[in-house]
Amino acid sequence: MGNLISLKEFLDEYGENMAEKVTEELTVVHDPIREKEGEIDGIIASMSKKPFPSQGEIIKACYKSLLSGNRAVYMVSEMGTGKSLMSITAANALCKLNGIHRVLVVCPPHLVPKWIQEIKDSLPGAKAYNLNGKGIIKQLEALRTQPKTLDLEFYVTGRERAKTGFIWRPAVVTRNRKHFCPKCGRELLDKDGYPLAIFERNTQGRFKKRYSCKSRVPKWVYNPETDSMDEVQVSCGEQLWQPNTSRKNYRKVIPAKFIKARMKNYFGLLILDEVHQYKNESGQGYAFGALASACRYIVCLTGTLAGGYSSDVYHLLFRTHPQLMLEDNNTWGNPKGFIERYGVLEKITTVKEEDGLTTKAKRRTIVKEKPGISPLLLGRMLLSNSVFMRLSDCMEHLQPYEENVIELGMDPRMAGFYSEFEDTMKEALRQALARGDNSLLGAYLHALLSYPERIYKGVQVIHPHTKEKVAVGPPLQGTMPKEHELISIIKSELDQKRKVLLYIQNSDTTDISPRLVGIMEEENIRVKVLKSGDTEGRAAIIERWVEKGLDVLITNPKKVEVGMDLLDFPSIVFYQIPMSTYTLRQASRRSWRIPQKRPVKVYFLTYSGTMQTRLMQLMADKLTSSLAIEGELSDKGLAALSETSDSMARELAKMLLEKSQSGDSRSLKDIWAAYRKKEVQVELTINTPLAEPEPKPETISKEEAEDPAPEISKASTEVEKIGGRIVKVQFIEYTGKRKKKVTHIEVKEADLEDLLGKSDKPVRVQFGLF
Repeated sequence: MGNLISLKEFLDEYGENMAEKVTEELTVVHDPIREKEGEIDGIIASMSKKPFPSQGEIIKACYKSLLSGNRAVYMVSEMGTGKSLMSITAANALCKLNGIHRVLVVCPPHLVPKWIQEIKDSLPGAKAYNLNGKGIIKQLEALRTQPKTLDLEFYVTGRERAKTGFIWRPAVVTRNRKHFCPKCGRELLDKDGYPLAIFERNTQGRFKKRYSCKSRVPKWVYNPETDSMDEVQVSCGEQLWQPNTSRKNYRKVIPAKFIKARMKNYFGLLILDEVHQYKNESGQGYAFGALASACRYIVCLTGTLAGGYSSDVYHLLFRTHPQLMLEDNNTWGNPKGFIERYGVLEKITTVKEEDGLTTKAKRRTIVKEKPGISPLLLGRMLLSNSVFMRLSDCMEHLQPYEENVIELGMDPRMAGFYSEFEDTMKEALRQALARGDNSLLGAYLHALLSYPERIYKGVQVIHPHTKEKVAVGPPLQGTMPKEHELISIIKSELDQKRKVLLYIQNSDTTDISPRLVGIMEEENIRVKVLKSGDTEGRAAIIERWVEKGLDVLITNPKKVEVGMDLLDFPSIVFYQIPMSTYTLRQASRRSWRIPQKRPVKVYFLTYSGTMQTRLMQLMADKLTSSLAIEGELSDKGLAALSETSDSMARELAKMLLEKSQSGDSRSLKDIWAAYRKKEVQVELTINTPLAEPEPKPETISKEEAEDPAPEISKASTEVEKIGGRIVKVQFIEYTGKRKKKVTHIEVKEADLEDLLGKSDKPVRVQFGLF
């Protein structure tokens, strides 16, 4: 057998030749190097808020793709790249050159004011209207009677408003406490033979689910082979719900349905912000489908291509490119074939023997989708319909960004409490999994992650089904190491006139914000907590607090992960880590935006040897893998696209039971540094002018790499003559008995000596050119 090489080595060796071949064979809509667009360039230059050159190329590609016969375009651009500005400019081009005068914008509700302000700042001559009020149907009725306009008009509404309709109620026949289908008359039972929970309500008192009748009923169909009618069994399909017309105040029309039925082609362009949130068959997904069918062109904005599952784009593509999906032999309402082709399906068959004397057995098969996306999905379905942009395309306009992972040791008594609690949870989990009971996974995960922060009042874990007490984490009073470190970081940042954004995972049962507020107020730190409430006025509330002298803003990262520009908070602290890689990446970039005037620092605080550290290790691995679909084609990244992986809870459970640290002998700081290295590599490999070729890196000799300078512990063999390029520097400091700190900084050659000179303690430095 010949020598085998990895895919990464293969691409390094032959990638350039392959790229040349692809360029020859591929027909592109827009080539920014060879093609110049005079008319569009003039429109871009006329904007009051002028896009950067790299943004201008995305605008041209989007515009030309729409005119080439592609009705919808996905603008897949990283958070902070200016998706709203680019889509507004594309709309202006469609208005000036193609007569599109009315634009409908659908966005998250808290971003409606931001969109209107962005339109006014970018195009003072355009008109922007707020359609996010309760009287949206009356506004739409009035618009229908208005004459055609020659001006560019934007109508902005929130996604919740677009899908909001009437309240419904179950519609079944009830006899002797049993429910029957009003059409076929069969009793309504679930797949296990139990009565269907039609009248079950949620915590808000509303009915949980709209059911349809699944009973098998006979149907006569024509058989051309026998020239006769045959009886077959089909699903009844009767809808078991109806509008609740008894409540007149709730007899609403769904705005999206109204536009589809009565205002078709009234809006020439639909701009859909955060389109990945419309990926399923929910009310928001239905609203998207209705609006997409009513508008001539569609521009879909998103910062993430997919959430890890091929089904994430199944409904989106059917709503924007139905013909393409049908030509690919996909059918609506049946994503299984699509998942089999472009994703991963897991089939588990459980055989349970009835006794040991016969072969009679009970067989149960479960088929479910697992994380994983085939690269074919990108090539066949997305590449011709999408434009891509990373924040690194605007790197010259960005401030430096650094991440600091700080592991803290627990006090002996605290460590003892945690260890005992973890051992108890581990044994309970092992017994539950042996019985096939997975219900403890979520409870154990959240309890072990939050116990160190909630130790001041203790934790109890109750089994969700039996209601038995599974484990108890006893309370411990006093100021904990992480709280000490948090106050130290905040004071240091405030001394530099830098406000701090603090992320916690607060919920009804795990909210630690009152304790943190109390600790900070004792130190005379002005702090506010952003909680659920008025989504549309969220940005204005934060702005008022900042004007009054706010020092620290505490919030759950999910409340600000989408569309919020928190430029006033250049320092970000993750006091608790979210379990979503998408949320972590979005939230960590809230203040790293093009308009930012100060360097951005991000701190991650964890307790070493705990579930928090295991979670951080998993997050680093998953973040590294997620870069594959954004341009960094490493072996690990492509494997993540094509192979399955367990859920976060299952992986953490496995690590706990096996006493493993993610199966990796490296420390947390090394794993996180590897992820950041890969991310910076993705960002900087494309950070060159569009019209100039990528310069080839100069490399150092093998002897020089093996014998680096005394103050450098390791030098990359790919790195060498730095010139004016960016250098990634890793500072590792041991600042105490139970505390170590790693800092990543991007600097230029001229600044490196100055940075090292400022450190008054011995440090170990690793640096590499990416």
